[in-house]
Amino acid sequence: MKKTLWFYILYSLFLVVLTSLVYYYDKGDLHELLTIDWISKCSTTVVSVTDLFFKYITELGSNIPFVVAGLLLLVKFGYSYFLLISQLAVTLVVQPIKHILNEPRPKLFFAENFPNVVLHQVDGVSMHSMLSFPSGHTASVFAFMLALSLICKRTWASVVFLVLAILTGYSRIYLSQHFAEDVLVGSLIGVVLTTLIYRLFVKKTYQWQNESFITILNKIKNDKR
Repeated sequence: MKKTLWFYILYSLFLVVLTSLVYYYDKGDLHELLTIDWISKCSTTVVSVTDLFFKYITELGSNIPFVVAGLLLLVKFGYSYFLLISQLAVTLVVQPIKHILNEPRPKLFFAENFPNVVLHQVDGVSMHSMLSFPSGHTASVFAFMLALSLICKRTWASVVFLVLAILTGYSRIYLSQHFAEDVLVGSLIGVVLTTLIYRLFVKKTYQWQNESFITILNKIKNDKR
């Protein structure tokens, strides 16, 4: 895991900064600070670009991990297996917490507590009202990017993957789908679970984990001849 060390170092810094912000500011004030306060000072062109960017990068925490897992079958079956297991673990932890707590998202929170605040709306994005804590997209993308870092085992890749994870996590705030605290805890769940799964994953390696899906199919065909 030495090649992935920078992911953990920079993530720890991100964790400290975000935790400090969440501790220092009220939930609503921090959300305004991270969204409408700076967006209102930008030009229309800048806002249009950032809207488009965050509208699409947020998908890294949705279906993209499963698409990549499918593609990894062509490289090494074990990679795909590791990625899918980490995504499944995140889902099994995040979803029960979401439904038990059933916390309001920014749309409902501001409507009930600060009706005069107008949240930034991105065209084509529908704001949800409930199940805010923790952020499932954030947990998924941090698990996804850490898994890719552990698979690639390149220092530069770890840094790039972490940046993508942070940007995706922030997209959930920018789109007013989540609060900063939702992103904070979601990221922690993704990183902790993926790290634990990786440690279990590398303890015992089977031959099939090192083969691609195509190789396995060819072996099955050859065995039948």
